Amino acid sequence: MLWQVISVQIDGGGSSETAVATFDGIAILTPRGRYSVELHQSFLRLQGQANDFKIQYSSILRLFVLPKSHNPHTFVVITLDPPIRKGQTLYPHIVIQFETETVVERELTLSEEVLAEKYKDRLESSYRGLIHEVFSMVLRGLSGAKVTRPSTFRSCQDGYAVKSSLKAEDGLLYPLEKGFFFLPKPPTLIPHEEIEYVEFERHGAGGASISSH
Repeated sequence: MLWQVISVQIDGGGSSETAVATFDGIAILTPRGRYSVELHQSFLRLQGQANDFKIQYSSILRLFVLPKSHNPHTFVVITLDPPIRKGQTLYPHIVIQFETETVVERELTLSEEVLAEKYKDRLESSYRGLIHEVFSMVLRGLSGAKVTRPSTFRSCQDGYAVKSSLKAEDGLLYPLEKGFFFLPKPPTLIPHEEIEYVEFERHGAGGASISSH
């Protein structure tokens, strides 16, 4: 009983409120694990077997919804400031991987009065659709964070990204309107204004030629 009282006082009572929507068994690539994701009115909660993170919506800078090219998965990235911490590691980006074709239904646990007064034109009472779309729409409505999606770029295979590597890690590089995003590990956002030059290297039978811009 004493522990419960102390816990509520430390947590400000926020964790005791009913979640607006819950998504169970969600695969998160960073920090790696399978989590139950609870979306509350002022924060989101990631509950895993070994970790439990509570993230205030005021810490969310932006959401990214990025489909994997020719793959049945879609990334939803939550960019944070300040980042969350696990041990000595900081995570400024939460990378969630959804199965693209999964369809879900969610009834939000919000009264009509709250929807009309606090979330007018931001949330609906219920949603049905692809899981990554429902998740990102509800989270955007609750947090007010902006959502970035792929730009007009398409690869020669008509994908949203190109295969790339960052140091020893293979992944995908997404050209976006205001930068590049390397996913999934380590998730790295590169704004255009931080790029000093770009080096192109052509590989052919006669060797490699390099051009810098």
